[in-house]
This record gives sequence, C-alpha cells and structure tokens, in this order.
Amino acid sequence: MNGSPRFAPLGPLIRDTFRQAWASGISAMMLTVTAVCALLCLSVTISGDVSLHDPNETVLFLPTPSPPATAPTGNTVPNGRPILENDPESARREGIETLQGRMSLAFGAVSFPVSRERADAVHFLELVLAGGIAGTVGLLLALIWTAGFMPTFLEPGAAAALLAKPIARWQLLLGKYFGVLTFAAFHVVLFVGATWFALGLRTTIWDLDYLWCIPLLLLQFAVFYSFSVLLAVVSRSTVTCVFGAVLFWLLAWGINYGSIMARNVVETRSLPPATVALANTAYWIFPKPIDGGLILFNALNASRHFEKPLVFTLLESWRGFSPALSILSSFAITIALLAFSAYELQATDY
Repeated sequence: MNGSPRFAPLGPLIRDTFRQAWASGISAMMLTVTAVCALLCLSVTISGDVSLHDPNETVLFLPTPSPPATAPTGNTVPNGRPILENDPESARREGIETLQGRMSLAFGAVSFPVSRERADAVHFLELVLAGGIAGTVGLLLALIWTAGFMPTFLEPGAAAALLAKPIARWQLLLGKYFGVLTFAAFHVVLFVGATWFALGLRTTIWDLDYLWCIPLLLLQFAVFYSFSVLLAVVSRSTVTCVFGAVLFWLLAWGINYGSIMARNVVETRSLPPATVALANTAYWIFPKPIDGGLILFNALNASRHFEKPLVFTLLESWRGFSPALSILSSFAITIALLAFSAYELQATDY
C-alpha cells in the first residue's frame, strides 16, 4: 500500500540532502570529527583506580598522597601514629583506600591523575564531549555547515523544476527541512553512539545518561535551523543564513539571560514592572538556549563534576520554570517559524 501523498516527497528530499552534503564535503568534515573523537575515546586507559561503591559497606578514601612541606618525623606525627594521607599502606590497614589512579589519552601521550573512581573519570570525559564538542560549538558549526542547503534548494533554476510538479510548496519546504534534520540526527547519533561505545569498550563503563545528548541537542538544532529556513526563503543567500542563524542564537541567548536576571537579580527590584513583564514575554517568545543547557546539565548529572553556573541556579529557583513547558514552547516557536516560511514561499514569484 502506498504511503500518504503528503509525505511522498519526503524520502527523495532526504536522499537529496545526504547527496548534497556529501558533494559539498560537509559529510566528510562531520565524519572526520566523529572519527577523531571516537579514536580518542578508544585510546583512553584508566589504571590504579579504586571502586568507591561497595554493596555491603561505605568505602572511605583519601586523595593521592603528596609530599608534605616539612616532615620532621617522616611519616609519623609526634605520638608515633602514621600520617594516613602520606602512607597508603597504613591507610589500607585501617580500611581506607587511597586514590592513585591515572587516566591516559592518545595512547599514553597525555596522562593525568584520576581524582575519583573510574566511572567518574569516564563521566567527566563524556561531559567534555557533550558540552564542549557536541554542545555549543557543535550546534553552531552544524548551523553554519548546513546553512547552504536551503538556499541552494530554493535557487530559481533548481526550484522551478520542483515547483512544476504537482506538489505543494509547503510540502517541498518541510520535506527539505526534515531532510536536513534527518541528516543532523544521523550525525548526532553517530557521534554520541561512537564515543559512548568506544568509552564503554575501553573502560567497561556504560553510562546511559550520556545518550540524553541525542534528543536534547537535536531539539536545539531543529529550533534554530527553522530560523535559517526562514532566512533562506526571504533572501536565498547562504551568507545571510550563516550570519543570521548565529546572530539569532546570540540574540536568543541574550534575551534568555536577560529575562532570568530581570526576575532574580536583587538590583532589578528598581526596574519598572513593564520592563520585567517585557522580559518575561520575550522569554516565552524566543528560543531558550540557557534552558536547554540547564536541562542537558541535569540530564547528564553534570553537578558531580562542575558547580552549577549561577544563571542555571537562578533559572531553576524561579517558580515558573518548567523543563516541559520550555521544550513545548521551543516546539511552538519552530512550528511558527516554519509556517511563516511556508507562507512566504507560497507568495514568492518564481
């Protein structure tokens, strides 16, 4: 049985997006980044770590011993008892383990001490991958690298042949949008899955929380790429889409930050109520990258290694904050931008 004719263009447009990405070299660049990060994860070695989770009893531990500034009596205090911090063997006899593990990267080229157990060391590396590479930097690079897909698709020469077919313009626009979104989803899944599998293979730690990166990062890309689609319909310029998408992200971040500060910072008590109301209205209208960062921070349990930024704490303390409402409003913004893009495309004369 044939599928719905409304979705008939979706498959060809998704395949066309992948072909376009390969021809432009974007796929090769993204695959290279994934391969390098996966290889880095495969090079991880953790040795000498101590398990701090015992099913039968609480495990006490001490940090790695360091030479004291002055040691007049060696490893003993005046009463003759050993200084446990400087004597791992004496500490072990007392039932206290001393952390002396090390993590090595790039097959031993880089090595640093593990301050906690193996699972925490792996978790820290996953946070770096999620927040630093796949997070803000990865999102902006993905917006820049995919900015040319829609303007090329809407060029008069290419669009004229498509528009001559009995397919509604909005179907073509949404088909291309979901084609790019599928392309981005493929590479997000590949990056997160490859690094997660490589780390699990090397360390035997399979942290499922890390997989939350996939839907949360893809949601943010979908929101901001919908604005890039609108710019493509209006201008049909790749340069406009590149700079416009980045500036829109910066604007959304600034509005998100300003609205949080307007509600929480003590000094803003002198602000007029109309200003605070305007900040709250802008908060719900525009995308919320800081909210997305907080949701990802909590989903990955990043507080185990990083102190929660002040802006996250202030946002979380607001009684009106709801992760579900934040995500739903992001979907609403995306739908509104795509609907306006479809309307503009329908009114465009080719």
